[in-house]
Amino acid sequence: MKIYSLMVVISSLLFLGCGGDSNDDTNTTVETPSDAAEDPQTTPQLEPIFKIDDISGGYYGLLYDAGGKALTIDKDQVLLMQDVLIDELNKNLTGEQQTQFKELKSIFTDVKQPSDVEKVLFQNVLLDAMISNVKPQLQEKYFPSFRLFRHHTHRLFPIPRLTDYQWILDLLKQRSLLSHLVLIPPQETDDYIETCRENDVPIPPAWGSDLWIHQGTATTDFLDSDRTEVYAYKNPTVPGACMALPRWKVNDTTGDEYIQFLGIICQSKTTGKACFWDNISNETGARITGGDDLVLNLTDIQNGNTLAEDCTGCHRGKNVFLIHPGTAIDISADHDIDPNVRYQPVSSQGWVNPPAYAERGDGACAGCHEIGELSFNYCTVLLKNAANKTMPSSADPANWVGDGTFYGTHIQAMIEERCPE
Repeated sequence: MKIYSLMVVISSLLFLGCGGDSNDDTNTTVETPSDAAEDPQTTPQLEPIFKIDDISGGYYGLLYDAGGKALTIDKDQVLLMQDVLIDELNKNLTGEQQTQFKELKSIFTDVKQPSDVEKVLFQNVLLDAMISNVKPQLQEKYFPSFRLFRHHTHRLFPIPRLTDYQWILDLLKQRSLLSHLVLIPPQETDDYIETCRENDVPIPPAWGSDLWIHQGTATTDFLDSDRTEVYAYKNPTVPGACMALPRWKVNDTTGDEYIQFLGIICQSKTTGKACFWDNISNETGARITGGDDLVLNLTDIQNGNTLAEDCTGCHRGKNVFLIHPGTAIDISADHDIDPNVRYQPVSSQGWVNPPAYAERGDGACAGCHEIGELSFNYCTVLLKNAANKTMPSSADPANWVGDGTFYGTHIQAMIEERCPE
């Protein structure tokens, strides 16, 4: 019998993204807040700045509401945000369900005085269970926001080893709620790789292998990393390409550089299928960081079946890769990135590459390449940034605000008429 790995259901958008926080210095120790009871007269805030269901989208740790406003989860806000959602969900449960969850929460606090880390862990499991018991239309409302929320709370309340919280695991097991903590069985990761292989997707070597070939340093990075390098891999027997973008961060305390984000994408030339991985641990949900000696095995990190953030919010179009012509990230000269079939993601989570907003040949910007369907992330992360920095060329970008040129007019019309607000 295989033993399932347990991960904290409190973890990271999109591989340009899929996964962490652009302000996340994971090499700096985060201290757990004091467990002492708070004096109500000195508590500065009793309501959260925003609610969990205000989260509409995100990528690499950046969260946004439906209007495109950036949202920041503050450590002191997490428990308040959980409490507010618990109260909201409670109104939509049956009387029997309300009693069961209230009793469970009471048992949790009575066993011992829990730390804030334990409260966050437990209440994320509780919320997952509560959402699973409300009506389907409410599940559709709450689950996407909650997944992003719990994905980001992990860096604020890190749990190196779940075995340190065995009493919580035992309590959840007794109440048949352990399934709301067990997200990533090891065989899912194995099955993902096998599914990719069955779809003729080239399987890359572990990160750290000298089979990854350095292509250069990216001159443009829409995520504002301190330094982004470009690596590619070519399988000698499987047509297609793999690309990895290690994004380096400078530790503000030590001045040392480390790889903060590392997404890997591979695409099949023959089937157009594409597979995704990100440097987030299967076991703990923590982002795995390191320097030049960092080694990542695909079986140890999250993938298209398990990532909290949908990579296709940005990675859409004829091929999966996001290319800036004339820069290091354009690997088309040496690697086959133009699939025979329009790309589709490999994912058990329902990820899709939607039909194009404008197919290649439709004129203006689509004269050279397809334009993907205009999602929130595609517009916010890609379209506006590309228009202002890289398209149709880095030397002469079109811009989209008040630009009356041919390309500028086209981009402005797309953004103003079709981009989600």
